[in-house]
Amino acid sequence: MNLEDLRQYRNIVIQCHDVPDPDTLASGFALQKYIESIGGAARLVYSGKNRITKPNLKLMLDLLDIPIQYVETLEAPPDLLITVDCQYGAGNVTRFPADAVAVFDHHWPEIPETENVIIRPALGSCATLIWDLMRQAGFDFAAAPNVYDALYYGLFTDTHHFSEIRHPLDHDLAEFMPVDGQIMKQLKHSELTVSELAIVSHTLSSSKLLDDIGLLQAENCDPNILGFSSDIARQVDQFSACIVYCHLLTGLKLSIRSTTREIMANELAAFLIHETGSGGGSIDKAGAYLSFVGIEQVAPGVSPDEYLRQRIKKYQRNYDLVYCDRHTLNFAAAPRFVKLRRPLGFARLEDLFPAKTPICIRTLEGDIDMIAAHDIYIMIGINNEVYPIKRQKFEQEYDITGEPFVSSAAYPPAVIERLTGKRVPLSPVTRVCLPKADKQIRAIKLRRPTKVFTHWDKEKYFLGQAGDYIATPETDFRDVYVINQAIFAETYAAAR
Repeated sequence: MNLEDLRQYRNIVIQCHDVPDPDTLASGFALQKYIESIGGAARLVYSGKNRITKPNLKLMLDLLDIPIQYVETLEAPPDLLITVDCQYGAGNVTRFPADAVAVFDHHWPEIPETENVIIRPALGSCATLIWDLMRQAGFDFAAAPNVYDALYYGLFTDTHHFSEIRHPLDHDLAEFMPVDGQIMKQLKHSELTVSELAIVSHTLSSSKLLDDIGLLQAENCDPNILGFSSDIARQVDQFSACIVYCHLLTGLKLSIRSTTREIMANELAAFLIHETGSGGGSIDKAGAYLSFVGIEQVAPGVSPDEYLRQRIKKYQRNYDLVYCDRHTLNFAAAPRFVKLRRPLGFARLEDLFPAKTPICIRTLEGDIDMIAAHDIYIMIGINNEVYPIKRQKFEQEYDITGEPFVSSAAYPPAVIERLTGKRVPLSPVTRVCLPKADKQIRAIKLRRPTKVFTHWDKEKYFLGQAGDYIATPETDFRDVYVINQAIFAETYAAAR
């Protein structure tokens, strides 16, 4: 989708997430102004359990004349519902019915990526994505300076005052044109009220250390205050992660921050809310909600606070860790397996990207961030799963048949170019290969969930569940990787 496609819709609703922050407000407002500039109209809304109360947000709406409305329902399904800084159906945004849905976001994908879903996780803010799309569409920012001021402030807050800017487009947005200095000064110095400062102070003084995870409780407050507090708490050197929470009328609201590679905030959130709530986020930051009703159903008689502590302790006991360069697994005594000669697909990265292009390969067990090179191939498995392989290893283990590989997936495999967020399909350059008859591996069946750090990406782990396999080639026991148990059963057999 490009912004010109919006011309075909008459009734458009732009939806911010349920705990609005400057980034979602700026993104929604800018998109609304773009639609107006091409002769259309769009309604800007948010929903959820809490209305906007933070002083900087209320001031932002007032100073920049942002006409957002709080709604509990929509009177009728719109022709098009657009979610900004969030993904339709995710836990942080109320799901409204719509005839068509579009998504603009910069968090890790939680929904299938289609032509109407634009997600660029490499960007520091959704404001950057919207600004880039509007710039490409020819929007006149000089004629609407409050739109640029909003986008600038959205990036400013989502990157902790620009301290976490990494992407060139983020830098471009920050330097695109002058902002209203007086408005920025007012917004930057209005993030807390005196009463909220007291809440943050009390929250930080309540910290408890559960092994290496910090747990802090706040009084009932705007959820943005939880995020503000957790951003401070994650700087404590003893915390591998921190969780700041408060009681709402119907459940616990959590703000989660990770500080080490052994804990991904979104994965921790998913564990804590299992069968009791909703949540999501990125590997560094996440939010979650645990309902009192859900807690009572899975743990009758246990108080919400105690249930949260139990889940945190269970998480800490739940996983084994395997590092490719220093594990103690005894693969020499592990059984051998041979890979069945079933047709697979492969593509050479050099046929898709120039060398040194930053890319992301989305696998079943997690994402791999890497740099494209001529000696890296992408494999496509029997269930359209994708994973990288070195060219030398590929040539040792596979025979090329030559014919095109046809994917049967509803969403064909693709690799994401990190600088642009563009999904590059593999199908145009994918061919068929067959495992060599003598291709063998050693594999150990996992008895517990295991976080595996491979040589492909040592900063993020691949999560294997009990019943999956951790495997390695005969030639290098440090080259460890995870194989889903269902795929393993279809593609490997015990060696004779």
